[in-house]
Amino acid sequence: MVLAVGLGGECSPDAEVLAALAREHGTPLLLSASEPHRVWAATMQIIREEREHATTHLKEMQREVTRPDGLSHLLRWLARQVGGSVVLLDLAGRPRHAFPSLPEDVMEQAAGDIRRVMSGEAGAAAADVEAGVVHVQSIGEGGHEATLVVARAHRFSASVRNLIGDASRLLSLSWSVEESGRRRRDVDRAEAQTREAVLHLLLTGQMEAAHRVAETMGPRLADEVRVYVVECPEQIRDRSVAECDRASQGTAWIVRCPVYARHVIVLAPAQRGDDMEQALRLYAGRSADIHVGRGGSVALRDLASGYRQAFHALATARGRDEHYADFNPRGDLAALVRGRGYAWAGALLEPLHTYRPARVQDPDAAVLTSTVRSWLDFHGGAARQLKIHRNTLSARLRHIERLLGRSLDDLATQAKLHLALCVLEGPGGAGGEGTLDALLDTADVRDWAALQVSPLASRELVPSLATLRVWLGNDARLEPTASALGISAPGVRKRLTRIEEVLGRSLLDSPSARYDLWFAMRVFDACDVPTAG
Repeated sequence: MVLAVGLGGECSPDAEVLAALAREHGTPLLLSASEPHRVWAATMQIIREEREHATTHLKEMQREVTRPDGLSHLLRWLARQVGGSVVLLDLAGRPRHAFPSLPEDVMEQAAGDIRRVMSGEAGAAAADVEAGVVHVQSIGEGGHEATLVVARAHRFSASVRNLIGDASRLLSLSWSVEESGRRRRDVDRAEAQTREAVLHLLLTGQMEAAHRVAETMGPRLADEVRVYVVECPEQIRDRSVAECDRASQGTAWIVRCPVYARHVIVLAPAQRGDDMEQALRLYAGRSADIHVGRGGSVALRDLASGYRQAFHALATARGRDEHYADFNPRGDLAALVRGRGYAWAGALLEPLHTYRPARVQDPDAAVLTSTVRSWLDFHGGAARQLKIHRNTLSARLRHIERLLGRSLDDLATQAKLHLALCVLEGPGGAGGEGTLDALLDTADVRDWAALQVSPLASRELVPSLATLRVWLGNDARLEPTASALGISAPGVRKRLTRIEEVLGRSLLDSPSARYDLWFAMRVFDACDVPTAG
C-alpha cells in the first residue's frame, strides 16, 4: 500500500495522478488530507492490531493442527472462527470432514463453483447462495488434492478471507500427512489380508493357489516349514512382525493371526533351523509379555498340524522362565488310524460331503466342511478366521447339526468329527474298519493313549488326572466341572493351566488338545493300560 498524506499544499502531488499510477501498477493507495503524523500513527496502530490478531490466530491454528487428528481439529476451529460451516472434500468430491454438519442445500447450490475448483479450472471461487455466501478453496501442495468449502450467512471480510488462506496452507500440510498415512494403512491392510488369505488357502489344502498368490508378494513358500506362534501385547504386534522378519532374514511367511489379536504366525523354512530358533529365543527372553512356541518340521501341505504343534508349545512357553518352548511330539492319532479309518471317517462325514444346497446362494458342502473344521479348531474365533458374522456362523453350525443328526455341543461328537476330518486330510486307504471301537482297539493306539496320559500318572499328579477326566466328561465346560468338583470356576481354570504346563498342550484356548485327550482317556480307561515312562 502507498500512503499519501498532506494533500492540498503547493508541493503535494495531484491526487488524480497518484490514483492513475496506482491503477496502472495494481497498487492499493490510501489518500489522506490529515496531518501526516496522525495518519501515520493511526495506520501503524491498525497494522499492529492486525499483526497481533493474525499471530494469535496462527498460534491457535498451529496448536490445533498438531493435536492428534489435527486436520479435524483445525477444521472445527475454522468453523467456529468464521461462524459458519466448513466442509473438506477429497479428490473424488466425497465429504471427508464437515463441521458442524454437512449443508447439503448449500453444496448443491454451489456445485458448479465447487466443480471448477476441483477440476483445476480455478484455484478458488466464491458463490452467492440462498443461505448466504460460499468460499471454495483448493487444498494440497500440488493443488486440487482436496477442496475446502466455507459457507456462512454474511459476506467474507478481508480478514476472514486471510484467515481462510492461512488455514488452507496448514490444511494442505495436514492433508498430505493424513493421506500419506491413510495410503500406508491401506497398503498394510491389503498385505495383511493377502497373507491371511494365503494362510487360509494352505490350511484348506489349496496349495497351488497359495503358491501363486505368495509368489506375487514374496517370499516364496518353502516345501518344508517349521511353524512358530509368537504371543505379544497387541500394541506391539507390528514390532513383533518386524522382529520375526529380521530373525528369518526375510525368508519366512509371516501372518498376523486373524483369530488371536496377540499372536503372530511364522512359517519359516525348515532349513533356517538354529539361527531362527536362537533369534526368537532371545526375543522371547526380553519381556515377560512375549512368548514363543515352535512346532516340528512339517511338509507345507501338513501346515494345520504344524500350527497346532506350535500352538500347544506356546501353552508350555507361558509357564517357563525363558518364555519359549518346542513342541514335544507324542504321536498323531489320525496317522495311526488313517490306513484303516478312511472308510469310517468318510461314512461319518458323508451327509456333509454329499449335501447339495437347494438355492445357489446357500453354502455348499465345501463351505460347510470348511466352517465345521474352523469351528472345531477355534470355536467362537471361527467367525474371525472365516471373515463371517457370528450369526452366520451360528446358522451354519445349526444346519450342519441337522445334516449330521448330531449335537455339536457334545465333546464326543466334536472329537469324532475332528478325527474324521484329520484322517481324510491324508491319502485314502482301501477298505478298513467300520466302527470307531475297532479302529481304537490296537496296540499302537493303546500305546499312544498311554503316552498322552503318562505325564499325569505320577502320584502327586493324580488330582490333576481326576480334574482332566471330570472336565472332559462335562464337555470341557468350566462351570459344570467346577460344580462336579465342588470348587470355583477360577479354581478349575487354574488346575487346567497347570495341566497344560505338564502336558505341553493347550486345553483352554483353541486349537485345544481336548479331542486327543478325550480319545486317550477313553482308550486308557477302557483298557486300563499301564502308562509309558
